[in-house]
Amino acid sequence: MKVNDVIEKCEKDLSYDELVDLVANHNRQIDLLFAEKKTDGDGYLSWDAENWTSVDGKRFICSYSLQGRVLSDFSGYNKYDMKGVFQPEKAKEIRLN
Repeated sequence: MKVNDVIEKCEKDLSYDELVDLVANHNRQIDLLFAEKKTDGDGYLSWDAENWTSVDGKRFICSYSLQGRVLSDFSGYNKYDMKGVFQPEKAKEIRLN
């Protein structure tokens, strides 16, 4: 996947596992920007960007934005949940911070 590294000011081609490793073990943040607005199953939350960080390499936090505004909602996941919820392949743009 093509990833725009904001810190090193370059574009990288990284795999899914490399992205998760950068978040978990190298204190980096992944921003996923989507072409269309996403909504949760209950219709409570809508977002068009996700920001992924890690607490300790085993726990991950996803915060949400809509049209450039950061929302107060967030979700927490363990490393085993990541395959089902962290989906960079669906993003129109991936940023590494």
